[in-house]
Amino acid sequence: MLRETSQNPSLRGELIGLDELRGIRPQWDDLCARAAEENVYYTPPYARALFDNLPSEDVGIAVVWQQQRLVALLPVVPSSFSLSPLAPSQAWCTPYTFSCTPLLDHELAQDAARALLDLLARSSRHEWYFPTLNVDGPVCLALTAALNEAGIPFDFSANFARAALTHGLSFNDYLDHHLPARRRKDLQRNRRRLEALGPVAHRAYSSGEELDRAVENFLSIEASGWKGEQGTALASAPHTKRFAQQAFANGGSRVDLLTLNGVAIAASVVMFAGRVGFTVKCAYDERYRSYSAGLLLELEVVRSLLEEGWADRLDGATAGSHVIDELWPDRTRVADLFLSFTSVQPEFRLATLKRWNDIKREVKEAIRREPIGTYVKRLQPRLRHWQVG
Repeated sequence: MLRETSQNPSLRGELIGLDELRGIRPQWDDLCARAAEENVYYTPPYARALFDNLPSEDVGIAVVWQQQRLVALLPVVPSSFSLSPLAPSQAWCTPYTFSCTPLLDHELAQDAARALLDLLARSSRHEWYFPTLNVDGPVCLALTAALNEAGIPFDFSANFARAALTHGLSFNDYLDHHLPARRRKDLQRNRRRLEALGPVAHRAYSSGEELDRAVENFLSIEASGWKGEQGTALASAPHTKRFAQQAFANGGSRVDLLTLNGVAIAASVVMFAGRVGFTVKCAYDERYRSYSAGLLLELEVVRSLLEEGWADRLDGATAGSHVIDELWPDRTRVADLFLSFTSVQPEFRLATLKRWNDIKREVKEAIRREPIGTYVKRLQPRLRHWQVG
């Protein structure tokens, strides 16, 4: 792959291929331990599982070095295919990636951000797209500071608040102050109804054969529901099933199960980057929908975290509003970042991309809430008046 060297005199940037990435695994692990902001989707266990099992021929890895020390890493697609009017290059993203936050050394975050942006500009002097960044996080702040310093136009799109949960409260305080009384009573009633069917238990697994079996339980539960019917469950295709088995059963994860009569009826998969857990997947047996099996398990996960402290914080890993929002009290502001390195009407180009991206996000959110035909009818007047100059 063509190498691009950063012009920053103190740091060296280059664009490498996947084969070369495999050769710097120790440096990659070391950067994850020093990252200004944790991002499980770009850690070796998760990213390698994606690279190994999903199509990734066009992916390059933007890296920045300080001598032999890796200080920045971001998988990118320099010339991505897109239906948008301007087809920006972008941070690499998949249907199983819910943050494209670059890995930056916490001691050199600002300098590393400058060098990374310089490298991206040399790779593609047009628009770049970073989906789902934590707007108030140290990495996004470092990137926007570097963009402002260089006079590079940028804008945010598709803002939403992602649920999060921070360790520190007692479980009783959480129940008293953050779980609405009506929801609490509903869950208690459904728990009693479920217990009338047999013994109900919560179990968590994080290593060995027990973790392997818990991952298989999750895959089976997910495939038994509507995702299985639509063919979008991870177990529906061999390559996505291999990805899940490789990523989730690597020892850097935790699978919580809710069981009824010893049989799993709900599962939650958490993957870790440092002391932050990302709830990358969850599923419940739809035969127990009326018992709120999924929410009952999530409440057990909350209880376990607050009482045992196995993570400092949980990230909801959602793409928008989610049922977990009513259980987790904290919020993380998330948005897509667009920036333009071109000198040809960059503000107009960014505004066009932002409008297009907002419509795409709105469509995805609406599809979850109403029939697609109904939404298209409502959208048509906007599309007729939307023009790209």
